[in-house]
Amino acid sequence: MSELARFFKHSSIYAVGNIINRIGAFILLPIYTTYLTVGEYGTLELFYVVMSVVSGILAVGLAHATLRFYFDHDSQKERNLTITTNYIGSLAITVPAVAFLALFSDQITGLVFEDKALEVGIYLILTTIVFELSSQICLAYVRAIEYSVFFVLISILKLIVQLSVNSYLVIVAEAGITGVLFGNLCTVFLGWLILSYFTLSRCGFGFEFKRFIPVLHYCFPFLLSTFMGILSSQADKVILNRLVSIEALGIYALALKFSMILEQLIGEPFNRSYGAYRYTIMKQLNAAEIQARIVKYLAIVAVLFALGIAFFAQDLVHVMSDSSFWPATQLIPIIMIASVLKLLSYPAQTGVLYAKKTRFLFYFTSIGAAISIVGNLLLISYIGVYGACMTLIVTEAAILYTTHRISQRYFLVTYEYSKLILVFLLAVLAYVPVLFIEFESIYTSISTKLLLVLFFCIAVYKLSILSEQEKRQVYDFFAARLRKQSA
Repeated sequence: MSELARFFKHSSIYAVGNIINRIGAFILLPIYTTYLTVGEYGTLELFYVVMSVVSGILAVGLAHATLRFYFDHDSQKERNLTITTNYIGSLAITVPAVAFLALFSDQITGLVFEDKALEVGIYLILTTIVFELSSQICLAYVRAIEYSVFFVLISILKLIVQLSVNSYLVIVAEAGITGVLFGNLCTVFLGWLILSYFTLSRCGFGFEFKRFIPVLHYCFPFLLSTFMGILSSQADKVILNRLVSIEALGIYALALKFSMILEQLIGEPFNRSYGAYRYTIMKQLNAAEIQARIVKYLAIVAVLFALGIAFFAQDLVHVMSDSSFWPATQLIPIIMIASVLKLLSYPAQTGVLYAKKTRFLFYFTSIGAAISIVGNLLLISYIGVYGACMTLIVTEAAILYTTHRISQRYFLVTYEYSKLILVFLLAVLAYVPVLFIEFESIYTSISTKLLLVLFFCIAVYKLSILSEQEKRQVYDFFAARLRKQSA
């Protein structure tokens, strides 16, 4: 339980940092949906698609490799050299690549947007990518030494900058999409300055080419898998824009923003903590048991939050956005299913990553990309934006299944499958009544949905999804935290 307590401690702190990040996003969301049209919001999403493609390829999995190779060494000096080598290596890859792409900004703008006036946005996102990718190496170091509180402090500073700059540029300066992108650049640059100083002041500024070669070899499958992952995750947006309209993409993008709440509040904190944590327990005899329990806890928490988001997203969207964005609320419950499946895929990779069989990641994402492209082309043609939502579920389910099956070869974990399935069924049972109730007021809506969330929690407790020992340990864990706080 002490190992789990250490994991939950840092996960909860990372969650606080991510909540702070999401506060900024949600405060800005009504500003964007008020001062930007649905079409402009869709265009902004296309910028994020371009950014995702470029950063995904240039990242080449260096941040993850940094964690993996960091724990291969016992000497702190050797570990520090791993960090700085990857930091400098990241800059050596991204700066020339971004400079080369900037030469073709005019062509990229014409290809993606068919509007040359948006070229300045390409420069902004390319600059942002340079700072973001090297920051990820520094964040890998922060995760490795478990400085989770430091992450929260950085999140607070970035929140202040993002709210100030973006609000001014969008509302006062009326800079529109360019204002949003420039504000994002300022926020990322601040984080890069702080993280770089923190990392280099502690680790020095060394680089060993011979040390970087095996890292690149390890990362090469990540590059391939990342490329296929980009196709899988971005195909829906490109196809929606081409087959339906930029307005449909704007509605879909807003629905995806709500699904990102689950990733930011649960997925990101979990990944930041578990990414390093799993390597520290792998030599223990009960490593598989620990992973099985953590996955069960993750599933319960993820489904609970997904249920809450699906319940209350409609009320939030109606309050904070223009009526032209309201159709997004019909898509959110469907997308949340895919979001939960995506969260569970991360711990399922443990066996493959520990065995350094990263080539399998390429196979997993290739399957996902094929399903995504074919599914979106077929379903969007027939049922529009709902086709994109359904394809998301099928894609994430396929990736989770194949990842789990292959990973079990290298790290056999006995999961409690029946209990995991029961958690999903309880969530569906709790959500079904909402489909048949017409609420007279927002107060009736919120109170009824809170009761349904309570029903889910009680059902999970009563149906013994958690063992009596686990219930007692969880109770003791939180009781100890409360006693410590009160003291």
